[in-house]
Amino acid sequence: MRKLKSGTGVLLVGLWLVIGMVPVANADVSPGEVIDKTNWEKAQGLVPNPVLDWLKRGDLTMEVVELNHDPQDYVVPFVQKTMETNKGRHDVDENGLMVDIKTGELPAFVEGIPFPEVDPKDPKAGEKLMYNKFYYNHSQGSQIWPFSARWIGLKSGLEREVMCDYRQFPLDGFPGAKEAVNKEQMEKMSMIIVVAPFDVRGTNILLWRYRDERQDSTFGYIPAIRRVRRMSPANRSDSFLGSDGCVDDAWTFDGKVSSMNWKLIGKRDGLVPFVAPDPQSLSGGDECQWMTTATFKDPVYGHEKEGWQGAPWWPTTFVWVKRPMYVIEMSAKDPYYNYGPQEIWIDAEIQMISVWKVIHDRAGKYWKTTMNAWASYAGPSEDMRTIQTVTLLMVDDRTRHGTVFPLNNSRQPAGLLCAMDQDDFSLGGFKRFCK
Repeated sequence: MRKLKSGTGVLLVGLWLVIGMVPVANADVSPGEVIDKTNWEKAQGLVPNPVLDWLKRGDLTMEVVELNHDPQDYVVPFVQKTMETNKGRHDVDENGLMVDIKTGELPAFVEGIPFPEVDPKDPKAGEKLMYNKFYYNHSQGSQIWPFSARWIGLKSGLEREVMCDYRQFPLDGFPGAKEAVNKEQMEKMSMIIVVAPFDVRGTNILLWRYRDERQDSTFGYIPAIRRVRRMSPANRSDSFLGSDGCVDDAWTFDGKVSSMNWKLIGKRDGLVPFVAPDPQSLSGGDECQWMTTATFKDPVYGHEKEGWQGAPWWPTTFVWVKRPMYVIEMSAKDPYYNYGPQEIWIDAEIQMISVWKVIHDRAGKYWKTTMNAWASYAGPSEDMRTIQTVTLLMVDDRTRHGTVFPLNNSRQPAGLLCAMDQDDFSLGGFKRFCK
């Protein structure tokens, strides 16, 4: 895969000023270096300011490495082909919706990445980068990702763990979706299924995302009344089961692109976390065409490592790679959304993976930071390659509390290109998964 083509804007309250698209001068790091509180200056400009503060406090260390593979070669193979076929085919309208350039209407179907070339000077560059991020995820078909949510306090350590499944059924972006019935013009359907412990089991969430101007339809099962209730779109910014994150925080942002205002405000080098320098393995499966395997390198978090002096939620075994990043400012159009201005850091070469999100409250004061960690995966003959999120970390710096969402582990395989029944994502199907 070839590198994509790489403005003046004010960043979020009080962080920094970026003039045009001139890369910000950062500190430099080299493979083999370990950054901690004794040399935190090494990371200045390479991570968001809250993360730099964590380094100063001794919450974390960062081992800088050189990967044993090129992440650009681990984009899904058919997606790489669409980097040519989709050039000049799509745009974003004044409402933030993707449209076909020729007709000015919704595209009949989008296959792969909709915006192979994003001009940083384009006022819609932020929206286009985010559509690329979502459609890259769609490109891997129906997916099953077992995950957990771990509540971790600074002094209390591990407080609670909730086990869940995430299931996604794309209706756009994936070639196989062309055969699906899509009378409602949906982009995707997804479910979060709470598996354990028993007191919250069955507290599930169903999402229908539309391709047009309609807001997401989100439904939640309420065990106390044994009923499914429709949720307001603003509820997606409410805490997920009392954790430090909300539903929209998944993959740094899992809301609807058109629900936000976006501005691409700068380019800089940044440090990106990977689970390991080497690709992780995929194998064939029955329910899913590709499955992760028991050889996956499980992260070790601070609360699991004897003698660790940093934050108990920090993943101590991740490795860090310097890569070019775009910084995008986002703010909700809904005045009742719980978050104020936010910023997302997204890879500038593989414009489909995001790493950091810094969250402010509605008064513009800093509140939380989200981190996405990544892994490259390859099948035995390398005919399937992909990059996926393996861990989401949410840190509330006001309470000094963290929630870790491991999305892959060696004991519970995740699946790509899975065989799923579309009816499971109807209201009737959803109820079968509920308590």
